[in-house]
Amino acid sequence: MKHVAHAPVPHLTEVDLRLLRIFRAVAEAGGLTAAETQLGMERSTISRHLLALETRLGSRLCFRGPSGFELTDFGHRALHASIAACDALEMVHHELNLARNIASGELKIGIADNCLSNPRCRFADTLARFRAAAPNVTLNIAIGMPSALVEDVLERRLHLAISGQPTGNGKLDYVSLFTEEFRLYTAAAAPLTLRNLRDSNIALVTRTNDRRTQNLARRLHIKQHAVAFGLEAVATMLVGGGFVGFLPTHYVEMLGPIHHLEEVSEAEAFRYTTQFSLISSIDRPLPPSGRLLAKLLTWPQSAD
Repeated sequence: MKHVAHAPVPHLTEVDLRLLRIFRAVAEAGGLTAAETQLGMERSTISRHLLALETRLGSRLCFRGPSGFELTDFGHRALHASIAACDALEMVHHELNLARNIASGELKIGIADNCLSNPRCRFADTLARFRAAAPNVTLNIAIGMPSALVEDVLERRLHLAISGQPTGNGKLDYVSLFTEEFRLYTAAAAPLTLRNLRDSNIALVTRTNDRRTQNLARRLHIKQHAVAFGLEAVATMLVGGGFVGFLPTHYVEMLGPIHHLEEVSEAEAFRYTTQFSLISSIDRPLPPSGRLLAKLLTWPQSAD
C-alpha cells in the first residue's frame, strides 16, 4: 500500500467513524498494545481494524511492528480529522440533550498535582455542585505536569485544565482562579540561614520544567543541585536533610503533622506566587457541561 494515494477518500460511513475512533485511541495511546485496555480489544483485532481503515482510505496511517509505532504524515492529518469528527459528534449529542435540559457526555479535566491541599482551590467543592446540577455527565479527571496539561488541551485530549502554567499562549483562553505561594524550605531539624546556606554543603532542589525555580537557583549561587519531578519528590529530599527547595506553603502545612519543614531564614526575598488559571482551547468550543463547570468554578470568587 502506498503511503499517500492520489484518489479521493470515499464518503465516510458510520463504520468509518467507528474505525477512526479506534485509530484515534491507538494514536493517542502510542501503540496497539497500549490501547488494548482502553478499547477492550486484543492487539490482533485492533490491527485488523487499522488495516481495514487504511484500505478504506487508501493510505498507510502508521508504521507498527517490532521497531515501534509511528504515524505517517497522512496518519497525522487523519488523527486531527478524527479528533475534529469526534468533537463535532460530541457537540451534536450535547446540544440535543441540552434542548431537553439535560447535560450529558464525558467531560475531561486535567489538574496540577497537590491542588487539593490549597484552601484557595475550590475545585473539590465545585465538583459536588456540578454533580448535583449535571448528574448525567461522566467526569474524567487526570493529574499532570503544567506543561503536559497545556499540551493536552491544545491536542484536544482535555476539555479544561487547571494549571499554574504561565499565560500568553494565543491559542488558549485563561481565567484566573487562585494563587499559590512558594517559599524556600529546609528540614526543621537542621535550620539554615541564607548566608550559611551558600557556604555549606547543601544542595538546592529544582523541579523538572520549572523555569521559575531554575532562575532562582542561579540567583542563590548554590553550587550543588538536585533535580526532582513533582512536589512530593522535592519534599522527600528536604525531609531527608541536606537539601533546600521551593514548596507551596499549603503543601508544607499539610505535611506538618508528619514531617516538619521550615523556611530558610533571610530568604523572604525569594518567595514567589504562582497564578493558577482555568485553561481551555479557543478553537474548541466547550460543551455545555464544560461551560457549566467553568461558571461554577469562577462564580464563588466573584462573591468574595
